[in-house]
Amino acid sequence: MIVFERGGLLFIFNFHPTNSFVDYRVGVDTAGKYVVALSTDEKRFGGQDRISLSSEYFTEPLEWHHRRNFTQVYIPSRTALVLRLAD
Repeated sequence: MIVFERGGLLFIFNFHPTNSFVDYRVGVDTAGKYVVALSTDEKRFGGQDRISLSSEYFTEPLEWHHRRNFTQVYIPSRTALVLRLAD
C-alpha cells in the first residue's frame, strides 16, 4: 500500500496481487467529504468495477498516521483510487 496527498488529492495504491482491504483507514489533513476522482478498477481501464464512482467518504476527527483526520475506503487488490474533496 502507498498512500499520499498531493495537490488537494488523496492517492491510494494497493499493489498486493491478491489482498483487497475493506474499511482501510487512511489519514488526511483536510476534513470533509471526499469523492472519487479516479478509480483504476473501472471497466474502461480493464478493471472489475468494484468501486462505485458515486461513493462518498467522510472524515472522522481522529489523528491517523500523523494526519489530523481519517477516512475509510475499500481498496481492491492491484488498484489505485484517487479521491478529492467534494464541492
